Amino acid sequence: MRKLDRSDYRSVLPLIDRNSPGCVYPLSVAEGTQPGEIYSEGNSFIIHHHCGFAFVCGDRSPSVFESVYRAFLSPESAPARRFLLFAGEQEAELFKGRDGIRLEKRLFFEYRRGSIPQPRALPDGFELRKIDPVLTGSIRGRITPSFSWDSAERFIEKGSGFCLTEGETPAAWAFSAAVSSEETDIGAETDERFRRRGFAAAAAEAMIKDILSAGKRPVWACHYQNTASVRLAESLGFEMAKGCITIRKSSL
Repeated sequence: MRKLDRSDYRSVLPLIDRNSPGCVYPLSVAEGTQPGEIYSEGNSFIIHHHCGFAFVCGDRSPSVFESVYRAFLSPESAPARRFLLFAGEQEAELFKGRDGIRLEKRLFFEYRRGSIPQPRALPDGFELRKIDPVLTGSIRGRITPSFSWDSAERFIEKGSGFCLTEGETPAAWAFSAAVSSEETDIGAETDERFRRRGFAAAAAEAMIKDILSAGKRPVWACHYQNTASVRLAESLGFEMAKGCITIRKSSL
């Protein structure tokens, strides 16, 4: 398996299926917007986004997925960071029963409301702010800009986000987890001290408005058991459109 030079990334763009689940992630890498690596294996290409999401495009024969298993998912492999492979039902069958492999499901949502959300009233003491370099460094959690971006500078230049703060304390945030020329995937989280108060919805609505104003489509995705994320997505005007299987090492 050969690692491509970044100058060759755009040559992979025609092979990426724009209708495949999560395609905004491989597109963001191939277009040079977000960090990641692309590997070639014959007529197949493996795109590994900074956040760990991985995609196969081009030749998708069983032998290619066997190569991916040996390189990134087998007990002997040691990828530099998390490797979470997106696959279809038939491809997932190739991994069932293998030791150390976990298969799960991810859901993908499309924005169907169409209209731009109107700003909602905020509680006293709270402010909705665009994420700047200072806020980027103070946001702490599992789903944050650092999940998808290798530096605050690149995030500020290529992405965007909004944070609801109490004074200087981040309470909830929504940001561009993946950015392509056509879509932006929204990542959102609420600090556990501020949950169940609708704060993530306020930040996400600002993010949706920002995406639509830029002429792009907002998209949403989450683990199939993340009922809180599903409910939030549906309340914002998203509808579940498709799903896929994710394959990873069970130790991660």
